[in-house]
Amino acid sequence: MDLKPLLVLDVDGPLNPYLADPVPDGYEVHDLLGYRVLLNPSMGPELTAFADLHGMELAWATTWEHDANRYIGPLIGLPELPVIEWGLTAKFWKFNGVLEYAGDRPLAWLDDDFRYFPHEEDWFRRQRDWVPTLLHEVDPSVGITDRDLEAIEGWVKGL
Repeated sequence: MDLKPLLVLDVDGPLNPYLADPVPDGYEVHDLLGYRVLLNPSMGPELTAFADLHGMELAWATTWEHDANRYIGPLIGLPELPVIEWGLTAKFWKFNGVLEYAGDRPLAWLDDDFRYFPHEEDWFRRQRDWVPTLLHEVDPSVGITDRDLEAIEGWVKGL
């Protein structure tokens, strides 16, 4: 049996457009663990429906780690998701944890920080050179948009 492709989510940037000014329509401001977090309560059902439609499994890869299930998911309507643990001092940023978790599964990843880790990204891509992989960078001043989801949709349909 084939495993579902993964849709890996970061919080800050994709789900929390922390650079947005003013607060985008549909987003609510929350104080979570001392941080100002902008969240859209419709994003969870939208992502869940998107993943279901395209036969994908959602997972977290975020500095929030397990706190994403405690604080973020409930506010945006996401069920508890698997958490990819990577440790804040990981040699290859989040890449080593995502690589281990994903294994040979196709992977689409929404994050806003790929550009800050070009050497680690290159290492990651070399490890997955034969496995379908999409690293999609989201604008942290906007968050996930229809255009981002269309990119994922085009990728997953090409599998």
